Amino acid sequence: MKSALFLAAIAAYLFQTLFPRLPLDGVVSAICALIVVVVFFSIKPFVRILGGSFLAIGCALFAAYGASWDSYLLSFGSMLDILSLFALVPFVAIPIQLGRYADRVRTIIRRRVRHSGALYAITSAMSYSFSSFMSVAALPMVYHTIRSSVDLYPIAYKERFLSRAVTHGFAMPLVWTPVTPMVGMVVEMTGARWTALLPIVIPLSVLGLVLDGVTGLWLSNRRRRQIEREAMQEMAAARESGAEGDTEETRGKHPVQVLVVIFAFNLVISALEHYTDLSFLVLVTLAVIPFAFVWAALIGKTREFAARGRAALPDQLLKMKDQFFVFLSAGFMIAAFQATGADRVVSLRLNEFKDIVGPELFLCLIPLLPFVLAFVGIHPAVALAIAAGSLQPDTLGIPVEPIAVAMLLGAAGSFLVGPYNATIAIMSSLVDRSTYRVSNWNLPFASVFLLLSMIALFFIQ
Repeated sequence: MKSALFLAAIAAYLFQTLFPRLPLDGVVSAICALIVVVVFFSIKPFVRILGGSFLAIGCALFAAYGASWDSYLLSFGSMLDILSLFALVPFVAIPIQLGRYADRVRTIIRRRVRHSGALYAITSAMSYSFSSFMSVAALPMVYHTIRSSVDLYPIAYKERFLSRAVTHGFAMPLVWTPVTPMVGMVVEMTGARWTALLPIVIPLSVLGLVLDGVTGLWLSNRRRRQIEREAMQEMAAARESGAEGDTEETRGKHPVQVLVVIFAFNLVISALEHYTDLSFLVLVTLAVIPFAFVWAALIGKTREFAARGRAALPDQLLKMKDQFFVFLSAGFMIAAFQATGADRVVSLRLNEFKDIVGPELFLCLIPLLPFVLAFVGIHPAVALAIAAGSLQPDTLGIPVEPIAVAMLLGAAGSFLVGPYNATIAIMSSLVDRSTYRVSNWNLPFASVFLLLSMIALFFIQ
């Protein structure tokens, strides 16, 4: 029942967006309010408390301003665009699994990679590439692809090695890739154009990837001792034996195809953004399934794609019950802020603070907001949604693009360290360590990346 209710909400939202003349506003809001009630007792206690706090704040604001009862109901559903993207993006992972790109990568590593530093850089780059297209589905795929190869090298702490490489590479594209809800939400709420942000965020993203790879190589070279050189003979033999018997079928498709598809998908989204009036989030949401289907057709896996898609959608929606509750509750609170004018009060206070510290320093401090809130359990998307309502360029006197870039950079850093977000939770289960341990492993790199981001924002402003 829950998955059907979630699907109905997404379908109603998309119909409302594509056919705005249809009287679906009340239908979408009613379904979203029903979801909040239905899932309340089946979600995690912490999620219930967090979402309940958002609902309580929203109700208190409406009550203080004497809002009518229908204002409460019609305020649900404002973050359904993000949830729709969350629900449909995993379809893009299906062609990657069907094409067995991971098997081909494993073969290449066993044959050509000679030391752990190069393996770290390759793992981080692979995570970067897959994250650009697959969102959180990239984490288990990269981990399981590389895990068997790690045993070929004299690495003291293998799980820490893998956790850092995978999560660091994963977080860097989140500032620009259209498949992440962060980018769509920031573009939607700030009014910035995605294509205008790319010349700024892509170089910063690549800089973070290079910094991570160079750091991994440096640490590896520092650790290498005579024991590693002696072990090379055994590892070479293991690689050769592991590569024996590889065929085109067992190796899978060449991973370069993934890079080509990533480029093509971003090109399509850029063109659609330019030539249509639909919002960025809606464009990506509507494009992911047709694009994934075409990709599957090009590799001859159309029937398998359809079968996996039908089987995966109900499970994917059911797994999202916590996200539906938190995001719909946060959307209700944000709508209450906007409807009652409370967001303008917060904007004025922020503007006063900006006048005190100066626009350059104020802009540099924006990434700290989602970074800090991540430690108290607030998802970066929720943190950005809360912040976006108050960080209005017209009020602050700061161009929209730097504000959008600052929010995205802060979100990327928070994905690396937030012990309660999906990124850390998934990696924690993969390496069998606590979320706090995984967060601590990422904290040095996340801090350096955030510092570099703040310096870059100072010069951008």
